[in-house]
Amino acid sequence: MFCSRVSASKIYRSTVLSLLVLLTVGCASSNGPLTKVESHEATPAIDYEMVGIPLLYQGFGSSVPLTRDLSLTAAHVAKLNWDNVIAYHPQCDIAIVKSNNSGALLPDLGLVYTNENITTYGKDGTGNLLKGEGKYRLDLNFANHSYFKHCQASVTDAPIREGMSGGGAFNSRGELVGIISAMASSNTRLANGEKLPYDRLSLFVSLNQVRGWLNQTVSNYYGTNELVLNWGTPSNEQLANNLQ
Repeated sequence: MFCSRVSASKIYRSTVLSLLVLLTVGCASSNGPLTKVESHEATPAIDYEMVGIPLLYQGFGSSVPLTRDLSLTAAHVAKLNWDNVIAYHPQCDIAIVKSNNSGALLPDLGLVYTNENITTYGKDGTGNLLKGEGKYRLDLNFANHSYFKHCQASVTDAPIREGMSGGGAFNSRGELVGIISAMASSNTRLANGEKLPYDRLSLFVSLNQVRGWLNQTVSNYYGTNELVLNWGTPSNEQLANNLQ
């Protein structure tokens, strides 16, 4: 969901549906109102990613610091930016890239529950940090789309815009739960013709869905069998509410 400037788990418990077609919004500037984050606000670390060839084909995306040396971004951003890619997930639109994050506040990783608050963070074309607010709704299987053909898309109604691909989706506890991937049209319908009752469909890749790959790849990078990443632990109350 990055755009050219010149041409203009399974989340912890989820509902899995199949769609006939994913109708992407493409290079629409945004799918809802976003807030510019001021410099004095406490926010997660989000980096700006240059994409393409400067002056010829130039776009932009975002990434999220993961460790002192590694960041997460969308695979479709990593394929065209200038970062050293450590690994692409074999099915999902997510990649690990090398980055100097020595001064960044690194996030804990976590889970998100149906109808829990979600905040989306990413950069715009001039490097401003933007955020959108909404709720995590459900997981979907989208057909006929390379990003989600073999990987569930997690849906939130928190708005996003061009350039926020590779940015982060964070739960109400400030934990990173997913990497932003794409926008889907609000006219997208289920296989039975039913229209989803949400103002917008912003799609992210759940970290819980790729948890094993993520843990193993990062541990291999650092040459250890120990778990490097810090995953938050859900409370018993959260688990009980999710099962109701």
